Amino acid sequence: MNVDAVLELTDRAPRRSLADGELLIAAEAPRSTLFVLESGALSIERGGTRINRVAEPGAVLGEIGLLLGLPATADVRADGPVVVREVSDADALFDEHPPFARHVATTLARRLHRIMSYLDDLQRQFADERGTLGLVPQVLDDLLRDSGDDIDAGSDREADSPY
Repeated sequence: MNVDAVLELTDRAPRRSLADGELLIAAEAPRSTLFVLESGALSIERGGTRINRVAEPGAVLGEIGLLLGLPATADVRADGPVVVREVSDADALFDEHPPFARHVATTLARRLHRIMSYLDDLQRQFADERGTLGLVPQVLDDLLRDSGDDIDAGSDREADSPY
């Protein structure tokens, strides 16, 4: 499904305009709405640090929390003026328009592929390290093993860190 088809499919969804810096999605907030970017750019932030910028019309946001039934995983903030479409019944959209569901799945698979390539590189870089950096391959192996359980990678700031 191309961008024009995504925008056409969501043309009747309510539109929401955001000013520069306005928050669209707050991390940890319950999610039930899927957003489709109509115009502008959005910054994806975790812990106040921008980790991505989305500026492609037709881009879908909020899909991870929606599909997994989890709260939002990041803050999504307008990077300049933005217009999004709010799809409140995304399940119906997925059911009634399988090409849209495939579009979202393809987008997620593309992101996962890039991340997996990066994680593989990290594993190779730190395979022979000693000390804390030597734990990187073990942590990545745990993250990549799909057990269905949530992973607590821990940190130096946690007294009971699993690593």
